[in-house]
Amino acid sequence: MPHYQYLGRNADGSKASGSVDAPSEEMAVEALLSQGVIPTSIVAKKSANSTNIDWKAWLTPAVPLEILVIFCRQMYSLTKAGVPLLRSMRGLTQNCTNKQLQQALEEVTSELTNGRGLSAAMQMHSHVFSPLFVSMISVGENTGRLDQALLQLANYYEQEVETRKRIKTAMRYPTFVISFITIAMFILNIKVIPQFATMFSRFGVDLPLPTRILIHMSNFFVNYWLAIIGGIVGVIIAFRAW
Repeated sequence: MPHYQYLGRNADGSKASGSVDAPSEEMAVEALLSQGVIPTSIVAKKSANSTNIDWKAWLTPAVPLEILVIFCRQMYSLTKAGVPLLRSMRGLTQNCTNKQLQQALEEVTSELTNGRGLSAAMQMHSHVFSPLFVSMISVGENTGRLDQALLQLANYYEQEVETRKRIKTAMRYPTFVISFITIAMFILNIKVIPQFATMFSRFGVDLPLPTRILIHMSNFFVNYWLAIIGGIVGVIIAFRAW
């Protein structure tokens, strides 16, 4: 959780300073106000463990957009029908099939029970609800048109799902071609070129520069093929995460 250093004033006007832990700067302000402190300056500080990578969060897959579309559509229908927000959230939490979204909705429902707004509660789960999602919900709450905000979010995510499907379809053929080329390069460098290199070494003559480059590349593939495969897998995982 982020760590904030603050300066402020107490109710009697005296100076106050210290630190507070909160999911966001806005919630840090709320926590200070509840303690009777009026903050005049809040600065985020990095904790000692901030440089450690949260591998669990990094490797956790994002909630599929199709699930978010269904959630927005259901929330829109319930809100449009006049069902109370807290009752709607509880019902959707029970019927949610995605474990990650279900856990987030359970915590959001708990925050709603404690009196926190919907957008503020969702902001605490940035791995599920994007800044765009939270901003749209906040606008809907402030304008009294939460149902329209949910409808616009559903339409937006539906268009994004369609766009991603088109991109995947367009990339299918180039992916197959690159995959087969990569496999062919591995076979050539590991099986074919070493046979020619052995034959050329018996001649005892200076080979042309392109031939020497190919032989050195083949030797690299033969000696470090595990590292190459590991690098390719790492790049693929990093790209999918990005």
